[in-house]
Parts: sequence; structure tokens; C-alpha cells
Amino acid sequence: MATATPRRLDDITSDWLTDVLREGGALSPDSRINGFERTDLGDGEGFVGDIARLRLSYTTGSGPATVIAKVPTAVELNRATGKSLGVYEREVRAYDTLLVDIHVPRPVVHAAIYDATGDEEAFLEKLIRAERLPLFLLRLLLRRVQTDSDVPPCILLLEDLAAAEMGDQVAGCDPTRAAIALGVLARLHAIAWGDACPPLRHWFSNGDIVPRLFHAQYKTNRRSFEAFAAERLSDHAMAHVRAIRKTGLERITRLHEAAPRTILHGDFRLDNLFFAADGSLAAVIDWQTVNRGPGALDVAYFIAGSLPPETPESSIDDLLRGYHEVLVASGVGDYSFERLVADYEESLLLLLHRMSGLDQLEFGDERGVVLMDSWFERFDARLQRVPLQPDARMSPSPV
Repeated sequence: MATATPRRLDDITSDWLTDVLREGGALSPDSRINGFERTDLGDGEGFVGDIARLRLSYTTGSGPATVIAKVPTAVELNRATGKSLGVYEREVRAYDTLLVDIHVPRPVVHAAIYDATGDEEAFLEKLIRAERLPLFLLRLLLRRVQTDSDVPPCILLLEDLAAAEMGDQVAGCDPTRAAIALGVLARLHAIAWGDACPPLRHWFSNGDIVPRLFHAQYKTNRRSFEAFAAERLSDHAMAHVRAIRKTGLERITRLHEAAPRTILHGDFRLDNLFFAADGSLAAVIDWQTVNRGPGALDVAYFIAGSLPPETPESSIDDLLRGYHEVLVASGVGDYSFERLVADYEESLLLLLHRMSGLDQLEFGDERGVVLMDSWFERFDARLQRVPLQPDARMSPSPV
């Protein structure tokens, strides 16, 4: 490389683009970029990444007219959160390793670079060893980890999907579009179902690999999250929120141990989906939280964030049945529809536990705030079908 890997969008140069696009095969050896126009793709779309469209001009030769560049966010708090979750290396490895031989619609990757420090695998091993610590020490460890925003140079250059229609998380979607997305998700899950799931790696780990550490994060954020949620959720949903004080740790391990593992996208929602003119799903983007776990988690996450609150539960059941039918048609024969429904409802409660970190992020402009509010409203509607356990009804109000 003639120039160093950019750390920020402002660091991208024409020389660097020429070198990296030549290396990736998007440019011929005699093509040279002499400039580009950058359009930042706004706040509220990527909370841990900064994204821009680059419109390229050439001195000689030709190549892509535009590319999409993605780097770690300049917002220090969000970048530290992203680093602590390992999202930056994970997305690069998803594109350059995990998904290479897996058929799922995704953008062409012109470059996927993560300048590893050599400490990444050791960091996961340290977290696993830390599981033996008391919860109060785990909480102290998390506070320290979540303030470290020093991320190695990391950048993606992707195909510009401007010709396709990007899903809109704020607007949501109807059951017809949801069924199309869930069909693609089911085919992805079926490819890696059970024993076919790719092996554990430091950047592709089980969702329950450090359950006590996850619960320590919940405990750290509990009071602020409950106050945040109380302004947005019904009494029924808040009873579930309060119940996870006692049930959260058990839920992490129970669902992951009971359900078959597969590849989880981890952030399968409308803002990360692009639709073709014929209505089919053209591409799935943002693989920063890809991991191994029960497919029902992806399903619950998508449904709870996408469908209007007034969507009847009969329509939700139809979507679950459609997802299950695609699983079966794709070769999954050991997973009943009744089991899926039970895992879906359990996943809604487990997602509540994971949402405790949301109030630690900066949501950016007005769209980010509206997105969160609409997400909670839809989530609340879906939680109404999940019965309260006796201890949930008796849980005290947040203090």
C-alpha cells in the first residue's frame, strides 16, 4: 500500500483508493482515481460506524462510479462500545472469511481491512477467564473496557446499492415485506443449522460464551435502562423488564443450550436490508454482530422492530409459520413449529436483557431518537403475548 489504512473518513485519499481498488480487482492496473466527492450517510443509520458514499473520478481507465466507505464512528462513546463488543473486526471477518462460501444476498466487497494488533484472540480468552470473578468485579472490568476507544485502522469499501430500495426501520414494514425478509433469513439459518454451523473463533463466538459478563453489563446499566424503558413501555412489558433482574442470567444459558445453533446476523432489521425493484431482498448489510446462536433470536429481533404495533398476533404467527416452512424446505427436520414459537417468545425476553445497553449509546440526530422510540413501541406490542411469571407480577417498581 502506498498510504496507510484510513482511520476516519477524512483520511481517505485518491491514492489510497486507487491502490486498494486495484488490489481488490475493481480497477485495472492502468486505472487511476484523481478525486472523489463524499456524501456522508447520516446519523441514526450507523451507531458504531461512520458511512459515506464516494463518487469517484478517474485520470485514466475506469472503475466503479461510486463505492460505500465505512469506518469506526468518530463518536468516542459509541466507538468504545463497538470496540468492547468486537464489532469492527467481526464485520471485516464476516465479509472476507465467514460468508465467502455461504449464499446470502450481500454487497460486493471491494476491500475489507482490519489492521489487527495481535491481541484480539487473547482479549476473548481474558473475558472467558474473567467469568470466574464476582459480579461486582466484572462490573468494574466492564467500566474500564467500555471507555477504551482506541480502535485499530479498520475500513470497508462496499458496492453502492443505491439502485435498490433501502429498508426503513422508522417507517417499519407490512407482513408481506417481513415474510420476504424472513424467508431469506430462514435460508441463511438452514445453511448453518446445528452441526453445520461454522466453528467457534474469537470473532465468531457463541452468544452465551460469557453469560455472567453479559449479566454484569445489565446490572451496571439496570437503573438507567429501567428509567429509559419506563417512559416507553407498558406496565406489562415493564413487569418483564423488572423480572430479568433475577431471570436474565438463566435465560442467556437456557435458550442457547436448548436450541440448535446457527449463524445469527445479530442486527437483522430493515435499515440493514435492501430490496430489489421486484420486491425480493437484494442485500443484507452490517454484519458487525454476527455470532453463533438460536435462529429464533434473529427472528424475534426482526419482528419486534419491524411490524406496526397494531399488527395482530395472528399475523405474527403466520410469519413464524412461513419462516418455519422455509427452514423445513431447506433441510431442517429436527425443529418443530411449536418449538419455534416457544423459542420466539423466550427470545423476546432475552432481547430485553440485551437492550439494557441501549441508553449507553448516543443516538445522533432526530431520526436516531425516533427510531428508538418506535422500536420500543413495537417491542411493547409483541411482548403482550408473553405471559408474566408469578415473580414478574410481584416485582417491585424500579427505584
